[in-house]
Amino acid sequence: MPPKLGILAGGGDLPGLIVQACREQGRDFLVVAFEGQAEKGAFDTVAHVWARLGAAGSTIEHLRAAGCKELVMAGSITRPSFAALRPDLWTARFFAGSDSQSLGVDGLMTALIRTLEKKEGFSIVAPDTLLPGLLAAKGVYGKTEPDRQAEEDIQTGIQAALDIGSQDIGQGAVVQQGHVLAVEDDKGTDALLKQARKLRLDGPGGVLVKVKKPGQERRVDLPTIGAATVEGAVRAGLRGIAFEAGGALVIDRDAVIEAADEAGIFVIGVEVESRLETLSGKDALSDTGQPLIFIVAGEPSGDALGARLMQALKKKTRNRVSFAGIGGDRMEEEGIKSLFPMADLSVMGAVEVLPRLPLLLGRIREAAEAIGRRRPAALVTIDSPDFNFRVLKRLGKKDFPFIHFVAPSVWAWRPGRAKKVAGLLDHLIALLPFEPPYFEVEGLKTTFVGHPVLESGADAGDGPGFRARHGFSGDDPIIAVLPGSRMGEVTRLGPVFAETLFLLKKKFPGLGAVVPTVSPVARTVRRLTAEWPVPALVLEGDPEKYDAFAAADIALAASGTVALELALAGTPAVITYKTNPLTALIGKVLFKARFVHIVNLVLDREAVPELLQGACRPDFLAAAVEDLLSDEDRREKQLASYAEALNQLGLGGPAPSERAATAVLNTIKASQKEK
Repeated sequence: MPPKLGILAGGGDLPGLIVQACREQGRDFLVVAFEGQAEKGAFDTVAHVWARLGAAGSTIEHLRAAGCKELVMAGSITRPSFAALRPDLWTARFFAGSDSQSLGVDGLMTALIRTLEKKEGFSIVAPDTLLPGLLAAKGVYGKTEPDRQAEEDIQTGIQAALDIGSQDIGQGAVVQQGHVLAVEDDKGTDALLKQARKLRLDGPGGVLVKVKKPGQERRVDLPTIGAATVEGAVRAGLRGIAFEAGGALVIDRDAVIEAADEAGIFVIGVEVESRLETLSGKDALSDTGQPLIFIVAGEPSGDALGARLMQALKKKTRNRVSFAGIGGDRMEEEGIKSLFPMADLSVMGAVEVLPRLPLLLGRIREAAEAIGRRRPAALVTIDSPDFNFRVLKRLGKKDFPFIHFVAPSVWAWRPGRAKKVAGLLDHLIALLPFEPPYFEVEGLKTTFVGHPVLESGADAGDGPGFRARHGFSGDDPIIAVLPGSRMGEVTRLGPVFAETLFLLKKKFPGLGAVVPTVSPVARTVRRLTAEWPVPALVLEGDPEKYDAFAAADIALAASGTVALELALAGTPAVITYKTNPLTALIGKVLFKARFVHIVNLVLDREAVPELLQGACRPDFLAAAVEDLLSDEDRREKQLASYAEALNQLGLGGPAPSERAATAVLNTIKASQKEK
């Protein structure tokens, strides 16, 4: 027997059809009908409650009290303003954590599904899993078929709908004789048809085209076609409707066919290819004839960003894209053959750079020459501004866009850099919500996409399984030790961490250490940990890193991306860092931010201990770790701060890599149109 179903009911016929299906299958259910959305009286004969759209907290209580395990979102919802919602505490927290001002409908629905599943424990199912045959099929519905002009209008409409869909604006367009009369926004199809009616041209009527958004969450808000859609198209003077086969829902197929035949218009399901039609110029092609994007990453965190971006670009273009560039293991797994080893660029600090300056200058020249020779559709540089911006300067102005991923921290030091960065780039992709204004005021288009750690999977580790696999006792504490991903970090922090562990072992005799690391420094890490006073399990690469975080009771980590991964994993941590004294002196003069950990920056308080430079001492570090291991209240307070900061960073919103891929593709399209 399937679990009890909660039917979250909006307007239209779909909720009633699901109720009917549940009755026929003998499945238990509860309808939550939303006030002002669902039809009054539609559910009087079945188990139901009425709920205000903004009262999500009480809705969840109703569903839990009824024993609902699975939820289906069915029917149309007119998106109200935040004020009209009159949100309860749950809803207010959701909107606060979802960056609702910058998200479209699909972004909000994706965020809602993630929250309901990950935080509230429900499973969300798609309407078409409950109603076989609901998903649109390819082919003509009824007697009338589109002619040649209509076929051309359908293709134009598909591209227009995909363009607005990629921006999470709408799912449809009306086209007449090659002219896009109107595109859909959050007011819906009825408003789209009314607008098209006002703008229609003389001659054969237009065509309504409905397709799902690229990368859309398929369990909710797929384009829906019913007899009422046909009637609306007729009133607008259209002569046909086309929708995406496999990407739209058809409510009551027989009624749709009857309405179409009676009106003499065509209704057709068509296959849709999300493609980069604007990237067909030979200068933007790889050797395989596909659009080429050149990506440059200079360190492991950039390698991870680049790999996820490549995955998202392949998804959005149906693999009709090729890559070249510089990256590490992850980017090479996605298809890049690195121009030279990424480790050559993984150096940080003014003093540390000097001995390797000849090599770096040679690599800058080599990268710029390779990019100029390949003439890609776009160049995407990822972080590592000291290297990447010098490559851009050497390239000069080219006929392809320069896109940089990860905004320089001008809010922390050297704010004047914003103007210089704006002079180099065509587009900037930012990870933090407060960054775009610093660059937009200088005329640089900047897109906030959310922090990539949120899609890292750091919150999905298996701690008990890790302990069992590696023979750790359930009672003995484990410390995750992370001395950094650069050689300089590891050699500076390794000995400090060894002495810290010596002090901790006196307090915690059963202490064990896990040391996740990356391949460029793995050999050095193994050599150093062999002399540590506690058993140390070194893990190279990613397969078990997040399991290790979940198993660890505490972490001691170098400042960097890993500190935010620990926050997402819910592992209490002490953060530290130590550079060459001269580099530290320069940084002290230039660095204006109060903190280095993103959690502390977002919250504007030291929620996570930061022991930097002179405070990076074994006695200080051991005391801070001991406090978190021994004081449960202190641990819980840090975990609560993690949750608060992660919500502000976009937890629950669209995947940052998908938003970044959309920004890249839109920038390329805009560049091609200007040529």
